Amino acid sequence: MFKKNITSSIIFVGLLIGSSIVNADNELLSVSVKPLSSLLIESKQSTPASAVSLNTSVISAEITGRAFKVYVETGDFVKARQRLVALDCRSYELAQKQAEASLKVSLAQLNLAKKQLRRNQQLISKGTIPRELLDSAEAAQQTSLADIEFKKAQIETAKLAVDRCIIRAPYAAQVSNRMAQQGQLLMPGTPLFELMQSDRMEIKTNLSPANAVSLKDLPLIEFVTDKQRYKVTVRSILQRVDETTRTQEVRMSLEKGTTIPAGLSGRIEWSSNRLQIPPEFILRNGANLGVMTAENTIEGTAKAKFKALPNAIEGQPVLTDLSKSTLIIDKNRYRVTDGQLISIQKE
Repeated sequence: MFKKNITSSIIFVGLLIGSSIVNADNELLSVSVKPLSSLLIESKQSTPASAVSLNTSVISAEITGRAFKVYVETGDFVKARQRLVALDCRSYELAQKQAEASLKVSLAQLNLAKKQLRRNQQLISKGTIPRELLDSAEAAQQTSLADIEFKKAQIETAKLAVDRCIIRAPYAAQVSNRMAQQGQLLMPGTPLFELMQSDRMEIKTNLSPANAVSLKDLPLIEFVTDKQRYKVTVRSILQRVDETTRTQEVRMSLEKGTTIPAGLSGRIEWSSNRLQIPPEFILRNGANLGVMTAENTIEGTAKAKFKALPNAIEGQPVLTDLSKSTLIIDKNRYRVTDGQLISIQKE
């Protein structure tokens, strides 16, 4: 009986020792967790942005001519229809005068054709001339009428050429580059100035699809530079998601009367109405961004589960539809792998 008890005790101790060895070899990673509700923040978000002009045009010559006078320089601001450069227009003015003189000749010929037709009509009624002469007079009148229309078109063409001798700004703008030189012989298509529209500026930025949509409903969005803040509103969201950045281009309008230089860099800032997960809890798992959570918690142990957040962008807070009771791994979150058994520390 005594031997039997000794044997049982040895076996029991051996099991304990074996058990402790197994536990030592398979020690679970210790982590701390926090409920999502305690992490959510209402933070001010921002993203890089820049000012762009709605119109940047290269103004070119439309006719051949020598630059007679250049009125503006690089950096000048011009109004719509303001003179930029004048061409030597004498040849085109002479062509206009010739076309006008030719029209007077055609009008005189028409007057003569009308008189001839009336006489022939009277004579044909008396039977003194053949029908062919009347037909010829009618044809002469129609020819004169057509010739007058042609001469009028020549005059309009000449006037258009004369008008093109003065090259004007199509809109209020700043001259960003002057290529025209006084005395230069210009040909159609010769670039003269580069204009950047100064009174129609927009702000351009790129946002995740979720942020782009939510931005339209916010009461205050600002374009912030080193020295100034400008209120902006969403004008349009391009319906194209970049495959690399997974963002959409957003165009924003400035308040009426606001003037800023094109190319000015800054940031778009806004406060979200919805709570977000802080960026430090966003992890990468393969190609996805998300958070590491603890599931199936039983007596201090749990299973790590990676929850992907489709709209997440590295370094930025992210909106989420996860339950506020979700347990987010805090301590050792960078060491945990998806599906790993973990030990939860007691607070």
